[in-house]
Amino acid sequence: MDQGTCAVNDANAPNRTRIGIGLRVAQHEAWRLLRPSVDFIEIHAENYFNAGSPARADLDLLRQDYAVSIHGVGLGLGNDTLDDRHVRSLQELVVHSEPFVVSEHVCWTGLQGAHFNHLLPMPFTRETLIRVSDHIEQVQSVLGRTILIEPIAAYLRYKEDQINEADLLNALVDRTGCGILLDVTNLYVNSRNHGEDPQIFLDTIRFSAVAEIHLAGCHLNQFRDGSVWIDSHDRSVSDDVWALYRRILDRAGPRPTLIERDANLPALQQLVDEAQRARLFMQEGPSCR
Repeated sequence: MDQGTCAVNDANAPNRTRIGIGLRVAQHEAWRLLRPSVDFIEIHAENYFNAGSPARADLDLLRQDYAVSIHGVGLGLGNDTLDDRHVRSLQELVVHSEPFVVSEHVCWTGLQGAHFNHLLPMPFTRETLIRVSDHIEQVQSVLGRTILIEPIAAYLRYKEDQINEADLLNALVDRTGCGILLDVTNLYVNSRNHGEDPQIFLDTIRFSAVAEIHLAGCHLNQFRDGSVWIDSHDRSVSDDVWALYRRILDRAGPRPTLIERDANLPALQQLVDEAQRARLFMQEGPSCR
């Protein structure tokens, strides 16, 4: 129920309460030894494109025990054109790894063959809707499956914006049949940096399309002439992000939830504990606050 105060009872909720952790190469050995009690692992697709790499061998070992989610970070659905080699590499990885979900970001990462190592924001315009829709359909056609799209942490907004972000995401779902990966930390960071009320996003986004949730660490960077919130993925999930996550659960009900950590990696058990906290919140059901 997208527009209610609290999520209604969902017969499929027990199947949606699975928790996961992002698999990072630096922790492969810990994963092999500890086999932590989580339900799925999520990989950054580009780190596993090499079929003969040690990373791929570790993935093959771990996916015997865990479901796999594939999360792309370099495709650039908003680029002027898609890199066909990248799409084909993703296809090979998907066929090989049999993930339960594949996701990418609504952003651009390159122009005219040049690639930038950043997730760069798109203007919320009809032109963006058409371009990103075409590229989503192209990727889904090659993969033979739908994908999830993730709105990014954006450090600027465009004067050309015509609609809000949630309406753009809903329109992309309508045009392509894709789903949504909702990163709660991105929503929090954007709300702080741009003075946006996250409730407007929550009142608009189509929760029926949300198939996975991400949680990560963030922090405030102070400068001489101002400050900016950074989606840093280098620390624990903050209390404010946990509170926003619980508001989302109240509206959407449980969804597979991932703890993302890319830098300053702690002991693997600490990430497991964070993931278990997400499961507890999902199992509690709507608070109706």
